Amino acid sequence: MYIAPQTPDGRITAVRPGESGGVGIDIAFPVSPAFRAQIQGREAEVIFAARSRIARLGIDVAPTSELAWDGDRLCLAAEVTCSVPAYGVEPFLAGVLKPGVRVGRLVFCPAERRLGSDEVDRALLENELQLPAAYSIDYEGRFRIRPEGWVYDLSEPMSHAALTTILTRADGKDLLNRIQMRRAVDRVVLEPHGGIITSCSMFLHKHYVVLESEDSPLGRHLEAVCLDPVSTRGTNIFLEFANRGDRRIVNPTVSAALYHAVPHEPEPRRWYGSVDLEPASPEPKKEATAEYERLVKVFDRLEEASVEHRYSHRLVAVSENLSGLLAGEEPSLVWRKPDDRCASEDGADVTAHRVRRAIDGDDGRSYGTCILREVEPGAKATLLLGYFPNLVEHTQICQAALERKVRRVIFRRASFEHGSFLSARDHGRLADFATLGIEVFWCNDERRHVVTHVFRGMRGYFMEPHTVDRFKSALIFAAYGSARPLGDAEVEKVTRLLDNLHELFGDDIAIMTGGGPGAMQQATDIGQARGMLVGASFIETVDQETNQTAEFYQTFQGRSRQARQRWFEVAAFHLFFMGGVGTLEEVGLTLTDMKLGVIERSPLVFFGRHDGKTYWDDLLRQFETMVAVGRAPEWLTENVLVTDEPDEIPRFYKRILELG
Repeated sequence: MYIAPQTPDGRITAVRPGESGGVGIDIAFPVSPAFRAQIQGREAEVIFAARSRIARLGIDVAPTSELAWDGDRLCLAAEVTCSVPAYGVEPFLAGVLKPGVRVGRLVFCPAERRLGSDEVDRALLENELQLPAAYSIDYEGRFRIRPEGWVYDLSEPMSHAALTTILTRADGKDLLNRIQMRRAVDRVVLEPHGGIITSCSMFLHKHYVVLESEDSPLGRHLEAVCLDPVSTRGTNIFLEFANRGDRRIVNPTVSAALYHAVPHEPEPRRWYGSVDLEPASPEPKKEATAEYERLVKVFDRLEEASVEHRYSHRLVAVSENLSGLLAGEEPSLVWRKPDDRCASEDGADVTAHRVRRAIDGDDGRSYGTCILREVEPGAKATLLLGYFPNLVEHTQICQAALERKVRRVIFRRASFEHGSFLSARDHGRLADFATLGIEVFWCNDERRHVVTHVFRGMRGYFMEPHTVDRFKSALIFAAYGSARPLGDAEVEKVTRLLDNLHELFGDDIAIMTGGGPGAMQQATDIGQARGMLVGASFIETVDQETNQTAEFYQTFQGRSRQARQRWFEVAAFHLFFMGGVGTLEEVGLTLTDMKLGVIERSPLVFFGRHDGKTYWDDLLRQFETMVAVGRAPEWLTENVLVTDEPDEIPRFYKRILELG
């Protein structure tokens, strides 16, 4: 992993009238001992970088003082002004900027980590990063970025409520993404005393970029000046320009410097946290097997023999001493009471019966999670569940989490009726647990390992703990295809395709499939043979066996097909190999999501050859007809490549993304 040396976001501590007509604020930044040791009195090389969502609204946060220490905090004064009058933010600004609002972070930019001109050029030639095509490099290593032919407008007038949501809520960026719409222009024009929001494409893997925010004849970039490694990967890398002069500027540009990011070796992750156990195996797979065997012994010891056949016999147990539990001690609390009235019914009927009882006044004691009432607040205990929780159990767990009774949930079975497949409601419950700070682990008997649930953006996947950091940093390609295998010639071409992606974008690549056999399994095998991280989004079907080699995965019951497509949002690019009706459905869902702005618009590759022609030719002609009669946007054909030639794909990506 690579990170920029920086602090967490600083927060407003005081608000006052600004000296230049804006809003004056004081900001305090928490500083870790490690960051303080890094800078060692070199505060002059520390810069302020405003939050992206602030600058994307045309709000400029310009420092008006030097950094000063206040105990273990660094403090800074700034003035906040509005630079894009058309966004209509200014009337609400003073009412939204309150103490506690996060406004940006501090980034350490030491001279010795800055790349010179030869180093920048070499990094580009070796594909260690990708910059916009219209770049130039000066003799000091600075390069200039010219935005692409886009500007961003708001689809609806700004309101006080919307601005508050965007600036203060964790999901505020999602609202901004929905209302900030991209518009194509022949040239980017910056009017006198005005501002615009535009963008470019850039991929940073091991470096971070610092943009200059000084006035220049080609415009002034706002204070969102740091582009981080890993998170700066894609087409919508926003640039925000202001023109303080009396004459218009055409095609503004910004000068930037490139810095080596800091290699970060994450600490080993294990499902049992900091509990003292025997030394871990240096081989992750062997350690994962050992951890599963240790945990499954606990479940086997506590569960009744009939639990797999009678939903009402499921286990619920609480442990406040995890090391003791793993050593063979009894849990703090355990519940195994069967409900004989429903013993012969399936899990759905049992759940419905109990919910009716709860509505009629039952206090919830027929659910095993009622034992959480006996746990002391602040215990931060581990909860073991035979099955993923149902509605009432979920409610009781959330209440316990609010009282800090529970910090970790471990379940063994996803569903009584659907085996290892979770419902759409279950995925909502996983999101609730993450919001409440509950760690979720799955003792997965089918795969014989213990996996943790980790979110990337809005979507969560299961993976072994040692995979978490790699999953969060990987550039993910979604690969769709048939459950039928590809022929040898096609496999050879897919192999070359993945080799080309590796050459273009570097080592940190992941391939994600639907998790079935055939083309999906072949893509999985090819990726893993090249050291790529491989994932899957499994769907419950009658005609497919799930592959057992995916390193990150999620499961969905058959009725959740469209919900499952949301989990492909973690992918930056989409590849469609030869497929049938199921693949065609995924094509439609992906294109619809792009049209509606649910996912970022990105280049689409349709790959393969059959019977002497490229497999997807007829689909491309249908796209062209839809565009010609005005029933689809023009980008539907402009952003699509239909080919069976692997070497065409890097050129296509560089052209569509306007990369150098």
